[in-house]
Amino acid sequence: MIDKNRKPLVSVVIPFYSGKSWLCEAVDSVLAQEYDSIEIIVVNDGSGEDVTAFLEKYSSKITYYIKENGGPASARNYGLSRARGEYIAFLDSDDLWTENKLGVQINKMKEQKARWSLTDYEIFGENISGEYRRVYSDGAERFIRNVPPYIATPTVVAERSLLCGNGLKFCEDLRFGQDVVLWEQLINISDALYIPQCLSRVRIRGANAGRRAAVQIHTRVDMYDKCAELIPDYKKTKSPLFRFATALCRFGRIFVKRDSKSGINEYWARVLFIIPYLLYKADRRK
Repeated sequence: MIDKNRKPLVSVVIPFYSGKSWLCEAVDSVLAQEYDSIEIIVVNDGSGEDVTAFLEKYSSKITYYIKENGGPASARNYGLSRARGEYIAFLDSDDLWTENKLGVQINKMKEQKARWSLTDYEIFGENISGEYRRVYSDGAERFIRNVPPYIATPTVVAERSLLCGNGLKFCEDLRFGQDVVLWEQLINISDALYIPQCLSRVRIRGANAGRRAAVQIHTRVDMYDKCAELIPDYKKTKSPLFRFATALCRFGRIFVKRDSKSGINEYWARVLFIIPYLLYKADRRK
């Protein structure tokens, strides 16, 4: 059990591959936290960028590792394996936190004896001035089970013992949706505390591949199959609505290619994804 009268150490894991100026902004947002019991772990995932200036500025404030390129899931797992904190928080190298982010989550988790939590967030980037994303529609502080695909990784804080004690980590063999599979595994063993406050800012980089309909169709099926492989009785925990939406995606991926940049391919993917999208959205609000 965690002593309520002291500030537990929070390990913040930041994977990095590109965008060193954004990395500086991300680290600065952690250093600006009102909550001050923090270790910052930056994992360089085989980046080709010159980070000399970054290290000169931050080396005394962070723990820095370099590894061969393996993708963000691999980098997060690497950082997780070296974390010392009682809590783990994840922040992508191009995203930002509000100054009260960790303080709010840690305090509410301790108050409600929650082992992990998540919050709302804002998206920003090219041609986006700021768009609020509410994870759960009614906005009530409650435990949730049906929204893992809508959870942004930088909003999550979890007890390290919950992750490491159950051998949980990000799924490295999926190209997209690695985080969603982890959230599904976590919810299977411990309810999530939802905090309806916007405490993170998630950057959208240009034409984000993960937002394409063709990618969504394939990824939804990949995530479902991986969860069914890793989580006992996973299919039984999902509503008929969710299973039907996934079945439609499984049908749709016969006709669209995941990696095609063809406009025609994406057009038909959007057509085929309309109904599954609406079904997933309805299930999310149940």
